[in-house]
Amino acid sequence: MYTYQTGNQTIDYKIEVVPNRTDITVQICDKEGVKVIIPRGLNENNVRSIIARKATWILKQLNGSQPAEEKPAAPKKAAVKKETAKKEAPKAAASAAKTGSFEEGDKFPYLGRQYRLNIVRGDVAKAAMTFRAKFIATVPQSWNEQQTNEGIGQLLTEWYQGRAGEKFQEALKSVKKAADNAPESVKWDELGEEYATTQDNTIVLNWRLLTAPLATIEYVIASQFTNADELFEDAAERKQWLSDNTLNAF
Repeated sequence: MYTYQTGNQTIDYKIEVVPNRTDITVQICDKEGVKVIIPRGLNENNVRSIIARKATWILKQLNGSQPAEEKPAAPKKAAVKKETAKKEAPKAAASAAKTGSFEEGDKFPYLGRQYRLNIVRGDVAKAAMTFRAKFIATVPQSWNEQQTNEGIGQLLTEWYQGRAGEKFQEALKSVKKAADNAPESVKWDELGEEYATTQDNTIVLNWRLLTAPLATIEYVIASQFTNADELFEDAAERKQWLSDNTLNAF
């Protein structure tokens, strides 16, 4: 049993290592309490960083009475196709950025795979994010811990959003090969925990879907205009990721 202290509250949690797993899941159960399921290779510091970022959610669930797991429900067609009121234009990256704690070696999902974070402090005036088989955040040497955490959160958000249009169009291109009635284009927006919606006859995807494999993104796109379970022979595999993972990129 491990312990994490946040303010005047304590979170006790267990760690379960699953060798072939690639994602990280936090579960809250009546009997076992808080359990963090992780892939092999992560250490206790990695897990503590995860607990720190999700402490508010965990405490909210612990103070309730029902078991919970931090992941969306299985993607029923009606839920995926649910329409919402028209949203404003995509929000600025800074407003969408989280302010969690980021540490060297943390892993973040992109297109179904996990990539490590490398934090470099240097004599630079402006922070920057690059990606070369891992996320490399270069931040000013003068930044304190809070500035670093907020800065990296913003950099990651900007990085994901900067690739959303291209990758979603790539997924749509594959869907078009299987469905003649596929739309010509899709958009992205800040949709919270919702995978996708339709606004003014245009499919809008949650930019956080970039954490999922392209095959899963294709499934979500298809679910907006047709029966994706019938369109793809491997539909069960494509949508399994949605049941096993959360849309929280970081």
